[in-house]
Amino acid sequence: MALSELLYLSSEEEYKKYFIENYCKVSPIATFDGLPVVFYPEMFEHAFYKRAKASWHAPKDSLDRERCKRMRWIKNVLNDDSIIPRQGYDKARNRYDNSRRVAFLAPNDYIVVIRKAGATWRFVTAYVIDNERTKKKILSSPAWHS
Repeated sequence: MALSELLYLSSEEEYKKYFIENYCKVSPIATFDGLPVVFYPEMFEHAFYKRAKASWHAPKDSLDRERCKRMRWIKNVLNDDSIIPRQGYDKARNRYDNSRRVAFLAPNDYIVVIRKAGATWRFVTAYVIDNERTKKKILSSPAWHS
């Protein structure tokens, strides 16, 4: 699959505007298999920020430009029929959950996560996997099924 070029903008405001214009205002965006994925402006901080402290309990408090630069890739990954969608992992329940769907793009190690939200699916996050352990977990998770 050919990915879009990286997105280089000068400010957080420009990245957020791009996200709203190219995802939120045109959603739902269908996956390759027809799932309608909705995007909301309030998801920007969750998807494109990082934690200064390496703790799940710490707030996401700074813009992650590496995530932002790959924002154009989200549509490509959602529309790539060569990717086998995987079930997402529910940490609270300590199990895989078919209402969460992960699309993993190799060799770029890029994932897009969506979750079921009524009649539609909701964009959760997208980022490059930065360690082999996480990559192996994703690749060994059960295939997502409709």
